[in-house]
Amino acid sequence: MAEIMVRERLSGIDILIAGGGLAGLTAAIECYRKGHNVRVIECRPGLDPFSDLIAIQSSALRTMSKWPGFVSQLYENQFGPDIHMYKFDGTLIGVFPSLGEYDPSTGERAVGLSRMELHQALHKYATSLGISIEHGIHVEDYSETPNKGYAILADGTKLEADLVIAADGVGSKGWGIVSGKKEPPISSGYAIYRTTFPLEYVMKDPLLAKVYKGDSSHGAAYIGSNTHIVTGKNKNVVCWMMTYLDDGNAIEDWSKTRSSDSALKHVKDWSPFVRALVNAVPNKEVVDWKLMWRNPQPKWVSPMGRVAQIGDAAHSLLPTSGSGATMGMEDGITLAACLHISGMDRIPLAVQVYNKLRFERVSCAQKMGFKTRESWHHTDWDAVSKNPQVVSKIIGNWLARHDAEKYAYDNYAACAKHIIDGTPFTNTNTPPGYIYEPWTVEDLLKAAREKTDVKDAGDWS
Repeated sequence: MAEIMVRERLSGIDILIAGGGLAGLTAAIECYRKGHNVRVIECRPGLDPFSDLIAIQSSALRTMSKWPGFVSQLYENQFGPDIHMYKFDGTLIGVFPSLGEYDPSTGERAVGLSRMELHQALHKYATSLGISIEHGIHVEDYSETPNKGYAILADGTKLEADLVIAADGVGSKGWGIVSGKKEPPISSGYAIYRTTFPLEYVMKDPLLAKVYKGDSSHGAAYIGSNTHIVTGKNKNVVCWMMTYLDDGNAIEDWSKTRSSDSALKHVKDWSPFVRALVNAVPNKEVVDWKLMWRNPQPKWVSPMGRVAQIGDAAHSLLPTSGSGATMGMEDGITLAACLHISGMDRIPLAVQVYNKLRFERVSCAQKMGFKTRESWHHTDWDAVSKNPQVVSKIIGNWLARHDAEKYAYDNYAACAKHIIDGTPFTNTNTPPGYIYEPWTVEDLLKAAREKTDVKDAGDWS
């Protein structure tokens, strides 16, 4: 159980985390384990009822396995250990490890979950440790002095800490202090319907019941021209997410809903299973989310090093990356470790090291989201028949086999020396053989318009 977690020696570092989402709560738990004092504030009044399917890769689970009792409950509620991949018409491509890698020697594999259930599990675990989580607190801005960071609330109140972590999502207020400007979002050209609902609704449909009956969990993906749908079932709920060409109605907001009937036009010639699944949505209400991109921003920390961004606040990823939540969790794990190494006296250096260790890796994961979407939406079916991994292998070994915590400890000293005196330092947590090159969203959109493959050196498999 969470209450027997073994903590590192207390550091005395006070950390305020603005944002109680997946990245924020992961950072809170891991900072607690590393001996730091943690407080979480969240603008929402409670846990969101909205949900979708989310994959957590082994690279995050390795550290979470050190949280007593936590990872086992994730596997109990997973959306299938494997994913069944289909052509849009229902032709089976194959059955593969759940959007990630399976290592039979260790038993490690990615886990597909309901976002809502994962969020609830993190929240419950954090509170069981005694971590303070306060809801309904709105942060409007951030500021800092050489020794403290501040979260400024709507009423002008300043909350202070030795380090403030901005985990406040894609609309982060942290960009003002970090870079002086907020990068404008750019439409990816696509939107996504998201819904999660009780299992009982699909079991009323004979076709769906035939597929799901007897399976405590099940995961599947159907891919077609400019559209794909990913779905999962566990013992409690069914979830599906459909990415489609944006028709101008979606916005980047969980409260934006639309009739599920609007999704049917995108799958009119698809497998009957897909259409039945869309029709099973209770009250015919789904979230309609606009998929926006932001150019990779290499700077995630404030000038004095007292405010640091993590997760979507620093870097949003497309769902087809299969690693959006994982990257945010790795952020929290890395930052907690860097602070453990630095101690109270060198917090500004620790956050700079965190930023340097993370940016290039995350940028590569962001690019993978684009590559996978193009592969799924403009599929070469002849190539797939010869090698199904063309569409099934979306998580490279470089991503899944990483250990963010160990990497921080192994590379902190060399990276810190690089920051202090310019000694050369090269990250090794990106695809082997790849030398990082900056890119922009427009670069990728242009490649999509011109139907040009985005090819990078190195081993991305």
